[in-house]
Amino acid sequence: MLKMMVLREFKVSYVGSAFGVFWAVMNPLFQVAIYGIIFGLLFKAKPDLVYGTDNYLLFLLCGLVPWQFFAQTITAASASIRSNPNLIKKAVGFPSEVLPVVTVISNLISHLISLSLLLVLVVVFSGKLPIVMPFIFVYLFFISIFAVGIGWILSSANVLLKDIEQILNVAIMGWFFLTPVVYSPGIVPTKMLIFLKINPLYYMVEGYRMALLSGRFLPLFDIIYLAGISILTLAIGGIFCRKLKPWFAEVL
Repeated sequence: MLKMMVLREFKVSYVGSAFGVFWAVMNPLFQVAIYGIIFGLLFKAKPDLVYGTDNYLLFLLCGLVPWQFFAQTITAASASIRSNPNLIKKAVGFPSEVLPVVTVISNLISHLISLSLLLVLVVVFSGKLPIVMPFIFVYLFFISIFAVGIGWILSSANVLLKDIEQILNVAIMGWFFLTPVVYSPGIVPTKMLIFLKINPLYYMVEGYRMALLSGRFLPLFDIIYLAGISILTLAIGGIFCRKLKPWFAEVL
């Protein structure tokens, strides 16, 4: 059932679109063009030398691709239960908690398409692909778990409170600038860096850049923190969804 629903959602996401799945590639490219012009050309932003490159567009793309996966995933997951009232009300015994999981996996497929392009660009601009590149899938795994937990919380709350989607739009805007996507953490004052590192997306973005650009791993403590916060969020989200689940059919 999970496999069928994932394939269905992935197809529905691009049905009727002239470019189809190519939007999975074009969306991050359009954003890179916009932010690249604003920050790279106008503000003359440069990546830290620690990343091993002075190519700001490549630096930006390595941060934007993982960020876009997460932002699109939790936005879609927040509406996954509310947008399927027939399944909740008419399919007896239907496991509604699977809907946010379907959204995460569907967006994961799109992300892998974008990631393939990113790997090609890394090779084109740097001439090599670091041997530690496969380690990005460790960061991707934990952020996917984190996204499922957030998806359970938001989708459950969204059934009872329609304002969740509007609140989430504002939250994602702020979250974007609290994640070092368009800038290097090195420009952040040391006293403020601790607040940046509370954000799990910090470790995914930095993990991608370190693995793809400088061929290094995140420090072990950072990986443990990312794993711990992801698993904790998954557990809290599961409990939250299960507590509110009895109300879904009645409210929808």
